[in-house]
Amino acid sequence: MKKIPLTQVKTNQKVKVAEITGGGQLRDKLMSLGIYTGIEITKLSHFMMKGPVTIKSGRSVLALGHGMAAKIFVESHD
Repeated sequence: MKKIPLTQVKTNQKVKVAEITGGGQLRDKLMSLGIYTGIEITKLSHFMMKGPVTIKSGRSVLALGHGMAAKIFVESHD
């Protein structure tokens, strides 16, 4: 399966987190938000031009900064 950044995923698409690039501090922050390798998330929206990316993970809805979302690589179920 091809890994792509979360920022390139289509709206309302369900994906699986494959890899988080970046330092331990970013991984720790995402882990505290419930985002880690292997979890399924759904991209809800992405605002134009480097805006936040909104995702749903379980029952939680989160808004991630564009830079943070670009470091989350996912695999599509399609």
